[in-house]
Amino acid sequence: MTPFFSIVIPIYKAETYLRQCVDSILTQSCGDFELILVEDGSPDSSGAICDEYAARDSRVLAVHQANAGPTPARRNGLGRARGQYVCFADADDWVVPQWLETLRDHIRGNGEPDMVLFDFFQVEGDEHLPPLAAPEGYYDKARLEREMYPRMLCDTSRQPFGSAQLVPGYLWSKAFRRELVADHFLADDRITVFEDVAMVYECLYHADSAYVTHQRLYAYRYLPQSNLRHYRPGYFREMTALADYLNARLTAADPVFAPQVNAFCVRRLINGIAGELAERGSVAAAAKNAAAVLDETGYARRLSPRGMPAAMGLFLQMVKLRLYRTATAFVKLRMGPDNV
Repeated sequence: MTPFFSIVIPIYKAETYLRQCVDSILTQSCGDFELILVEDGSPDSSGAICDEYAARDSRVLAVHQANAGPTPARRNGLGRARGQYVCFADADDWVVPQWLETLRDHIRGNGEPDMVLFDFFQVEGDEHLPPLAAPEGYYDKARLEREMYPRMLCDTSRQPFGSAQLVPGYLWSKAFRRELVADHFLADDRITVFEDVAMVYECLYHADSAYVTHQRLYAYRYLPQSNLRHYRPGYFREMTALADYLNARLTAADPVFAPQVNAFCVRRLINGIAGELAERGSVAAAAKNAAAVLDETGYARRLSPRGMPAAMGLFLQMVKLRLYRTATAFVKLRMGPDNV
C-alpha cells in the first residue's frame, strides 16, 4: 500500500544522535509512512545502525551510497519515495510524537495543499534561528502572490532588507507534495551552503496552495560544527553559485524577488567577511583572502545598495570599490560577527 508520507534523512557521521532521530519517527502517532535512511558513505557506525532499523521495521529502507553530500543523498532518497507527501529531517534532530498526525490533519482539512509550513523549537546552544513569521492559515495561489511572495525571503515590514524572513528556508520544517519537490529539487550540486534556501523558495513559488501552522513539531539541534556555523574556505564561490541559481529560478520568473535575493546575498556577504575575520584573526589577513575570492567570482559586483539600510549599503559600496580592508574593519567595528 502506498504510504501517505515519505520521510528522507541524509546520514553522515550521525552515530551519536541517529537513534534518537529514528526512534522519534518510528513511534509517531500516525504510522502511515515510509522512512528512507540514506547513508552517505559515513565512516562511523551510521550505516550499520540504518541496516539494523531496516531489518526490524518494514517501514524503513536503508540506502547506502559513496559520500557525495546531503543534497545528492536527499535526491537519492527522493527518487525512491512513494508517499503522497515528502518530509525531510536531519539525522541529529528529532520530531514530536504528533508530527505526522498533525501534518496529515492539516493536509486533509485544507484541501490537500501542495505544502505545509510549520514551526520548530531549538535545543542546545544559545544562537537561535528565526521562527516562522507568516500568518497561520490556508493560502491559495492568489494569497501566496499577494502576501507571501513579496516578503518570503526578506520581510521588509519587520526589518527593512535585513535578516528577517517571512518564511525561513529550512527544508525540515516543510511537508511537500511529492511531485512538487521532485520537479523543483535543487539541480546544482555545486551549492553546498544554504541548499535548503534554493529548494524551499522555488517549491513555494511553484506551489498552487500552502497551509501555515505555528505549531512547533520539529526539534532542531544546534551544533557549532554544522555547515552554517563552520568556516568554509569556498564560501564565496558557493554563494556565487547560489546567487546565480536564485536569480535564474526566482528573479527571472518574477521581479518581486529581485530586491529580496539581492538583500539575502548582501547579508551573506557580511556573513562571509565575518567568517573570514573569525578564521584569520586579523583584519588584514581576512581582507586579503576575501579580496582574492571576491575578485575571482565577481560576487559583489552584481549586488546593489538600493533599498539597503544605511550600514549595509555603505558596507556594500566599500566592497564594490574594492576597499576590502576598510569593509572588513567596518564589519568588525560596526556590525560584528555576532550581529550578522
